[in-house]
Amino acid sequence: MLAPALLKRRALELGRHHWLFLVVFVAGLGLRAAAWLAYPPALLYGDSFRYLDNVGTHNPTGLHPIGYDLFVLEPVLAVGGLGLVSFLQHVVGLGCGLALYALARRLGVRRNWLAALAAAPVLLDAYEVQIEQMIMSDVWFQVILVAVLWLLLGTKRGGQPPVWATAVAGVLFGVAVIFRMVALPLALPAVVFLLIAGGVWRRWGTWAAWRTILVRVATLLLPFALVVVGYGAYYASWSGHFALSPSTGNVLYARGAVVADCQNLELAERLRPACPDEPLDERMGSDRYAHIGADDEWRAQWPEGTNIVRIQQDFGKEVIRQQPFDVAVAIMTDFLKGFRGWRVDTPGDVSVERWHFQSTYQFYNHEEKSREYALRYSGEEPESRPTLGTALRWYQLFGGFTPGNVLGVALLLALAAGLGVTRRARASGLRSAMLLPAGMALVSLGGAAAFEFSWRYQLPGITLLPLAGVLALTALLRHRKRRDADPVGVPAPDGGPMDGAGQRHSGGNGRVGPAAGDGNGVGKGNGVGNGAAHGDGAVSGNGHREPAHGSTGEAAAESPDDETGRGEVPAETGPERG
Repeated sequence: MLAPALLKRRALELGRHHWLFLVVFVAGLGLRAAAWLAYPPALLYGDSFRYLDNVGTHNPTGLHPIGYDLFVLEPVLAVGGLGLVSFLQHVVGLGCGLALYALARRLGVRRNWLAALAAAPVLLDAYEVQIEQMIMSDVWFQVILVAVLWLLLGTKRGGQPPVWATAVAGVLFGVAVIFRMVALPLALPAVVFLLIAGGVWRRWGTWAAWRTILVRVATLLLPFALVVVGYGAYYASWSGHFALSPSTGNVLYARGAVVADCQNLELAERLRPACPDEPLDERMGSDRYAHIGADDEWRAQWPEGTNIVRIQQDFGKEVIRQQPFDVAVAIMTDFLKGFRGWRVDTPGDVSVERWHFQSTYQFYNHEEKSREYALRYSGEEPESRPTLGTALRWYQLFGGFTPGNVLGVALLLALAAGLGVTRRARASGLRSAMLLPAGMALVSLGGAAAFEFSWRYQLPGITLLPLAGVLALTALLRHRKRRDADPVGVPAPDGGPMDGAGQRHSGGNGRVGPAAGDGNGVGKGNGVGNGAAHGDGAVSGNGHREPAHGSTGEAAAESPDDETGRGEVPAETGPERG
C-alpha cells in the first residue's frame, strides 16, 4: 500500500497536470447532482413507459428494441428504483467524459485545454444532463460509442487494434443495434478505419495486404453479424418472420408524407388514402406522421384487417421512388439543422422544449401515468425542487449547451485533416483516428435525419465530434522537428532503435535518426551506432535503409502512426506516445 505522503504527492501531481479537466469534471458532477436532486426519482417521457412496460417481457415487436429494458432497467430495478437508474445514468455520463479525455491524451493530445475540449461537451451540456435524468436509452448508446472508440483507438499497437479489441468492438456494434436501430450502419466507418489503420492501404496490390485487411474486417463483422442475426431470430420467434424492428413502415411513411406531391403521384388505389390531406406547405412534421398509425380515425380509411404497416411502408417507398430529389433535400435539411448555433425550432420539428429543464417537474401531458409508474417502480411520486430546476433551466437556455456550429467546425476540421490537406496532418499519424469518430458521427446523425430531426438525436454528435476536432487540431498544430536538428539521431524511448514498422528492438545501442523512404524500397537516414533495426526496410548501423525482405520487395520506412504514404517517419508519433 502506498504511503500517505506518496499518495498526497501523486494527487498533487495529478491536479497540477490535469487541473483544467478536473475543473470541467467537477462542474459536470455539480450539474448532475443538481438534476438528480431537482426531479426525483427520474423524468418520464412518453417512450419511458414503453421501456418500463417491456421489463420482464422483452417483446422485440414493439416500437423500441429491447436493449435498454433487458440490459439496464431489469437488473437495476431488481435492486432499486427509478432514482437508481437515473443515478447510474449520470455516473456513466461522467464516465464518458473521463474516458474521452483519457483517450485524447493517449492519442497524443498534449495541450491540456485541447484534451479538456474533447470531454467538455459531454460533461457540461445541459441537454446531455437532462436526458440522463430521463428513463431513456440515449446515454447508454453513447456509452457504447465511447467504448468502441477506446477499443479501436486506445488499444492500438503497431498502428492497428489487436484482434481481441476488434472482436469486442464488433460485439458492441451489435449490442448498439439492440439499443437503437440507428446504430445498424455504424460498423461501416469502423470497417473503413480498419482498411486504413497502420497504412496497410498503401500495399493494396499485394496478397499480404489483402489477407491483413480480410482478417481485420472479418474479426469485426462476424461478431457484429452474430449479434444482429441472433436478435433477428429472436424477433422471428415473436412475430413469425425475420426482422429487427416493426418501425420501418413508420419511418418510411413519416419521411414520405412530409414531401409527397399527392396530385402528381401515381399511387395504387389502396395507397391513395395514405396521402396527407394538408397542402404541401401546411404539412405536419415527421414525428406526427410517424405516429399517425395509432389514430383510429386515420386507420378507418381502410377495411378492417388491412395491414397498415405494409400500407405505410409501400407508400413511403413510392414517394422515394417518384420523388427522390425531394426526399434527399428533406433529409439533408434535417441533417444540417443540427449544426445551427442556437437550439431553436423550425416548422414541423419536434419541439426543443421537450428537452428543456423546467422549474417544476415536467409531466409531458402524462401526469397521472407518471405518478402511477413512479409509485410502482420507486414507491414515491415525482417531485421537484423549483430552486434547482430554475437554476438548471437558466443555465441551459443561456449558454449551457454545445453550439451546433462548433460541432460543424469540428467535423470539417476532422474531414480536412483526415484527408491530409496539409503536410503536418499527413505526417501526424492521427488521420485514421480522427476519421473514425467523424465517420461514426456522420452515420449516426445522418441516420437520425433520415427519419426526422430532433435535438435529442444530436447527442451522439457531442460525444464523437469534439474528439475528432481535437485530434484534427492536434494534427494541424503539431510541430515537426527539423531533420538536421539532431545530427546523431533521436534515441528510441526504450534505449533500442525503432525499426521501419515502428517496433523497438533492444539489440544494439545505436540511435536511429530521421529516415526518408523514396518509395522504391530504399530509405536514407543519418542514424549512427552499431545496432540494426529491421522492418519493411532494414536500417543498418551506418544509417542506410536496405531494401525490404519479403515477397513485395518494398520498403515502407513507416512508423505505426505514419499514414502519409510518403514513407516519412514523423518526429513525433501519435497514439504510440500517448
